[in-house]
Amino acid sequence: MFVVKMFIIVVTIFGVCWLPYHGFFIFLYHYRSVMATSYVQHVYLSFYWLAMSNAVVNPIIYYWMNNR
Repeated sequence: MFVVKMFIIVVTIFGVCWLPYHGFFIFLYHYRSVMATSYVQHVYLSFYWLAMSNAVVNPIIYYWMNNR
């Protein structure tokens, strides 16, 4: 049961980190006019940092969930 709980947490954090990144590209595909705005690079960079933060969060989750 412990492994299932940890797996659910890891998958949920993965979704929270990567869903905005992929959703951003789906949004840009349908609304190409947004690409001409001045702030689109900042939005992309913030979603990219959130997606890459998943690599930082995973070891923290494994350490927190470890019984030893």
